[in-house]
Parts: sequence; C-alpha cells; structure tokens
Amino acid sequence: MSHEKAGHQPPYYKRKDNIMHMKSSQFFGNVPRNVTVLALGVTIVLGIFRLIPLLILVWVVAITYIALYQYKASKNAGANFVCLDCATIHNQSICPKCGSKLKKLYSRTNTFGV
Repeated sequence: MSHEKAGHQPPYYKRKDNIMHMKSSQFFGNVPRNVTVLALGVTIVLGIFRLIPLLILVWVVAITYIALYQYKASKNAGANFVCLDCATIHNQSICPKCGSKLKKLYSRTNTFGV
C-alpha cells in the first residue's frame, strides 16, 4: 500500500487486528460518569434516611420537654400576677386590693422585686 511509510501506521479501522490499543493508565484511572452520579445519589438518599429519624427524635424530645414544663408551670401557678402599686399577689386582671391594672408576672420560685 502507498499509505504505509516508515513509522506510519494505518488508521485503526484499516488494521488487521481491528482493536484499539489503550494505555493501561487511561483505562484504570477513569470511572464512568453514570457510576459516579449513581454513587452520589445513593449517598445523598441514605444520608436523608439517616437524618429523618434524628429529626423525629429531636422533635419528640422538644415536645416532651415543653409538655413537662407546661405541666410543672401549671402546678406551681397559684398566683400569676403581682400588683406594682401595692405588691398584692393575685390572679385577676385588676388588683382586688387597690384596683390598679399595673401588674407583672409572678412565680413562687422567683420572687425578685416583690
């Protein structure tokens, strides 16, 4: 053939063995893109499924804490307000002693300012 000169090979489709020769470093270093995308998707989905029970646990603990706090607060709430004029402890909107509407929240555990 006239195409074959010294040091020149014909295109791969005209060769007799008809096989493309690849360097081993090219083949083993590459991961197909669909495998990478699939692995990333599986990792994200499994991460979400691990996150959901954790979020449910956090919500259960928070709701339990709020319910216990409300139960404790309602148990200790004998008087809700203290009058700022005469320092009478009461649970009405108007002070029964002086008739003032000036009041602040009061708790038995914290008697600051009374």
